[in-house]
Amino acid sequence: MPSEDWKTFKRSEVEIKKTLSDEVHEFLTKVFNVYIIKFGTDIFKHLENVRDKLILLTTRFDNDKYADFCDTFSKMYRLILLDKNVDGNIKKGLEELAQKTNTFFESKGLNRCVKEIKYYKLKVKALFKNKELSNALVSIESEGRVVASSKTNDNGFCEVEVPEGRYAIYVYKDLGEGEYVYDERIIIVPQEIEIVFNISETKTRTEIEKERGGRPVIKEIS
Repeated sequence: MPSEDWKTFKRSEVEIKKTLSDEVHEFLTKVFNVYIIKFGTDIFKHLENVRDKLILLTTRFDNDKYADFCDTFSKMYRLILLDKNVDGNIKKGLEELAQKTNTFFESKGLNRCVKEIKYYKLKVKALFKNKELSNALVSIESEGRVVASSKTNDNGFCEVEVPEGRYAIYVYKDLGEGEYVYDERIIIVPQEIEIVFNISETKTRTEIEKERGGRPVIKEIS
């Protein structure tokens, strides 16, 4: 009986190609996780939800889930960069991570993931009873956090730089004897803009605290 050729039983080797989900998993483990672990416990907690949404893309890539991940990352990225209490080195590391994330997904033919933060000048003019209000505190808040603050000059004017977005901005000055100048409004910053506060009446401390719903008034300018 002729011997059978061993090649008959040899398995053909098939090249295993990585899927997009496989590549996302590699990016998660070798890049994303490495960065967020370095940021420390407090920042890690903020980015944990972002990481969870990235994990979903490691099992099956889905455009809607990708959009959700990018939206969550962009919002958290903005929130951390605007927080005055976050160390500058952490912010720099986060910017690097955002850049690497954009580079990775754009190399796969996808839209830019983390939105760039654009800054604009916000000019504020403060008047009290139609006269320039000097040395008044002007504070800009986003998501309950102070983004920027300044004090008006002798002409009742100040200028700060903030990213585009939605903010609560207030003017505050202690006139003494229980009288305070205070006004607050919600603004949208789509470009360089100027806001004029023309305040006509003083308020008590209690009235201000009630309006602010427990949010503290910033007393000092750093």
